[in-house]
Amino acid sequence: MIINGLGDITVDISYGGAFYAFVDAQTFGLDVNKSRTRDLVDAATAVTKAVKAQVKLNHPVSDDLAFLYGTILTDGKDEYSSEPTSNVCVFAEAQVDRSPTGSGVTARVALQFHKGLIALNQTRMFQSGATGSKFTGRAVEMVVLLF
Repeated sequence: MIINGLGDITVDISYGGAFYAFVDAQTFGLDVNKSRTRDLVDAATAVTKAVKAQVKLNHPVSDDLAFLYGTILTDGKDEYSSEPTSNVCVFAEAQVDRSPTGSGVTARVALQFHKGLIALNQTRMFQSGATGSKFTGRAVEMVVLLF
């Protein structure tokens, strides 16, 4: 995906009750736990704008859900570990979620499972880079929708 002023960036899109774009913050030279919030917001906003301009999202059941809710910048630690992985979610009008984001964690679990980085019923801990609050998540079943 071409992101204005940043070049060609790999972006993953996943659904967990809402669609999110995922990018490792290190792609922008940022750290979700240490970088300035403004820098994280600017990077995530650039990703969101690029995805909205370049990707048409489809939801298999409801057209009302076929939109990008936000961008989640991660610490890049997607392979399973008992240690938490951190992220920052930027949504709506450049708002930062104080939590790891419930639907965002669900989408991140789905993405990690899809990539073979976690197994079914393998619990993963997710931490907000903004506040340090933690959620856990796990994939419990693989469902294939055929239309």
